Amino acid sequence: MHQTNKSFDIIIIGGGAAGMMAAISAKRHNPKLSVAIIDQTFALGRKILISGAGRCNLTNKNLTKDLTKKYFGDKKIIESVFKQFGYKEITEFFNGLGLELYEETKSASGKIFPKNDQAKAVVALLISEIERLNIESVLNTTVLSVKKDKKVFVLTGNCENKEVVYTADKLVLAAGGKSYPALGADGSGFDLAHDFKHRIIEPVPSGVPLVGKNELSQALQGTKLEAEITAYINNKKADNVVGDVLFTQYGLSGSGILSVSRGFSIELNRNHKNFAEVVLNFFPDKNSLEVKKYLAVRFKKHPDQTIENNLWGIFPMKFVFTILKLSNVDPLKRVNKLKVEEIEKLINNLTACKINITGTRGWNEAEFTAGGVAAEDVDPNNLESKLVSGLYFCGEVLDVDGEIGGYNLSWAWASGFVVGESL
Repeated sequence: MHQTNKSFDIIIIGGGAAGMMAAISAKRHNPKLSVAIIDQTFALGRKILISGAGRCNLTNKNLTKDLTKKYFGDKKIIESVFKQFGYKEITEFFNGLGLELYEETKSASGKIFPKNDQAKAVVALLISEIERLNIESVLNTTVLSVKKDKKVFVLTGNCENKEVVYTADKLVLAAGGKSYPALGADGSGFDLAHDFKHRIIEPVPSGVPLVGKNELSQALQGTKLEAEITAYINNKKADNVVGDVLFTQYGLSGSGILSVSRGFSIELNRNHKNFAEVVLNFFPDKNSLEVKKYLAVRFKKHPDQTIENNLWGIFPMKFVFTILKLSNVDPLKRVNKLKVEEIEKLINNLTACKINITGTRGWNEAEFTAGGVAAEDVDPNNLESKLVSGLYFCGEVLDVDGEIGGYNLSWAWASGFVVGESL
């Protein structure tokens, strides 16, 4: 029998956003209980540090609107959690830590950031609150197995090549998903949940670049353009957004591509479908007929210009050269000499450029995880297991994920708080 290193009333496995929030919430609601966070990395909140490109997109003002349009997963769980701890409560929580917030207005997307634009400040304030509440942080410790012995959870782990054993009356799995494994996310939470007979929806990367070799990407590596992006999966329209498209060696990236990537990942990586396509419109505010009229005005105004020079007034030079080559149009041809079929092919490539998608990049480049602990065996009111009393889930380990724009961190804060309040 192994010697127990320490016993706690509550142990939280995972020191990310959800785990830290669960610990703070638990201790605030139950000051006399002993609470510990166990994390396999050397510091808490490491993934938060890279969120929002280091600025930390804490939440989104649009949480006050229809949540079912922003999240994927069990509607009952999502609505229950945010009804208890929504946008107002999230912002008040961080204001209470002394963090001032602002809404980014340039994109009108409702994104909320700390006023100082520093994710490290968010992490520092959370850790400060954890220390103030005397919550113990057990770092560099990997939990290898968890068993329930009568009413007590027994955790066996490894800390610096030494076996350690901890016990707790209640256990929270907040170990995250599988994205960014270098920061400690390795899917171990799914394995622990599975050991307790919970069904796991196969995790696949989300918010991830797409793979698909094409002439544009090969020629335009590193070029970024705004475009209307329409996703087709199995010949059906699956998504439509306007956002940045970054051409890469392997295919496509950029904020717009990441926004539509979830559906591709599920169909290609989980369901193993074989037809997926992105259609790009490089005039995101116009359809093909409007583009035809728009170009006709430009051509009439400058009839002696080469088509190359004319398009330089709209697009980057490298893109112009590539799109003309793709359209089989001589870049030095004057616009008043263009044939009707040349103009039509050019407009088609500018407004409906089709790119076959054959896969996605891996977990190292994925921002989120789609999949996780299935909802059917989780109480929607407090996120406690219906199979094992005293076992709770929060954050990315659950089969709930949101759109890009602060929605996934919002889920982490909200689900973590609800679990902590219930302990």
